[in-house]
Amino acid sequence: MKRHVAAVMVALTTWLVIDSHVDWVRQDGMRLLEVNGQRLDVHGWAAEQWLALRRDCTPVSSWPTDSPTESTPDSPTTRAILPVIQQHSLPDSQSARWLQLQQLGDWSVAEVAFDVLKPTLVVLRLQSGQWRVQDQAVWSGSTAPWHSGDFVRRYLRQQAPDLPQALLACVSVDPARYGAGPGGLGPVSALGAQP
Repeated sequence: MKRHVAAVMVALTTWLVIDSHVDWVRQDGMRLLEVNGQRLDVHGWAAEQWLALRRDCTPVSSWPTDSPTESTPDSPTTRAILPVIQQHSLPDSQSARWLQLQQLGDWSVAEVAFDVLKPTLVVLRLQSGQWRVQDQAVWSGSTAPWHSGDFVRRYLRQQAPDLPQALLACVSVDPARYGAGPGGLGPVSALGAQP
């Protein structure tokens, strides 16, 4: 067999094998890469990598800090916000405890864990001297098959359009709590995603 025929056959065979195992699928108006039935959010993964390179968290106040001695956030802001979250969705919300809190100006994003409810990201705004939960800007649950960080940030941006981008960019979205899978690209089992 001539070399150019062999090269064409190898290329054609390679293309057919890839085509039978890899495909782009549409879900919820966006595209996912499907490899052997596993759906991967390549766009969300790439968006998170880009965000990690360009975000500047210096204007954002964060709790807990990097200090190993500070395990529970304690400041006037944290003391004011936690009771607001604990009273928001009674009775299950009473057990709220800190995972993280970021603040920029009169906006905050809190992540809390509960005894019964799933971990939750809550957007709050200081209005007339009182912190108020922005009811529409609360995330809890799995994001699978979407990349958790990108998906949750897009959702919170849509629900609270005035939320400062710098604050939203600095919120840590833990894939173990919200459902991204291997390599942060796709889904994991709903049973395995719970902390």
